[in-house]
Amino acid sequence: MIIKVDSLQKSFNQIPVLKNVSFDMDEGQVLAVIGPSGGGKSTLLRCMNFLEAPDAGSILFKDRQIDVKNAKKEDIAWLRSHSAMVFQQFNLFRYKTALENVMEGLMMVQKKSRSEAKTIAMDFLQQVGLADHQDYYPRQLSGGQKQRVGIARALALHPDVILLDEPTSALDPEMIGEVLDVIRKARELGHTMIIVSHEMGFVSEIADKVIFLDSGVIVEAGTPDEIFNHPKMERTQQFLARVKVSTAR
Repeated sequence: MIIKVDSLQKSFNQIPVLKNVSFDMDEGQVLAVIGPSGGGKSTLLRCMNFLEAPDAGSILFKDRQIDVKNAKKEDIAWLRSHSAMVFQQFNLFRYKTALENVMEGLMMVQKKSRSEAKTIAMDFLQQVGLADHQDYYPRQLSGGQKQRVGIARALALHPDVILLDEPTSALDPEMIGEVLDVIRKARELGHTMIIVSHEMGFVSEIADKVIFLDSGVIVEAGTPDEIFNHPKMERTQQFLARVKVSTAR
């Protein structure tokens, strides 16, 4: 087991968004979080690396147990140094090239030399099919290309877990497939990932575990087959009836 989340809670303006959320996962697994908009999915992901500070609960990550209410700066720094985030809106540095965006974390977080960071960054841009776009700025890239740079940036850090927050929701339909292909390859390479997604067909294909999160509560959890083909809870059945589970692109 690489991650165990226990009774995680988060409120905004005294309105609960996460209510005693608990789950665990093993190294190399892909955990997908699905559910309606506003159900707490992105907040859960952001609480995993303290982009949002959880109110209560604990996170066991590898062999480090963190009581979130008493988390120290070094605990948060450790969590962030062992994880990487892929954002819905890309979050690339506007005035840095694709290559420089991938290099940034390698130099700033991992303290690698510029030359070493450049070699690693080029390798990962090659892996996501963008080596020939190394000198392009974000404004010169399509949405799918920007997201592939974001994924290359995450992969280059060799994190213990990659957190992907709706990585295709800001993309035009024709761009989604190229990003999903990159995530598939990351899965084939054995990366541990937690992915929030509305792409149900893709989730059913890629995930080892699926969590259905609604109103801050895990309504149901199981394998893709259990969740998509044999859901037990009426709320899960209602949600899936409204969401077309199409074949992944």
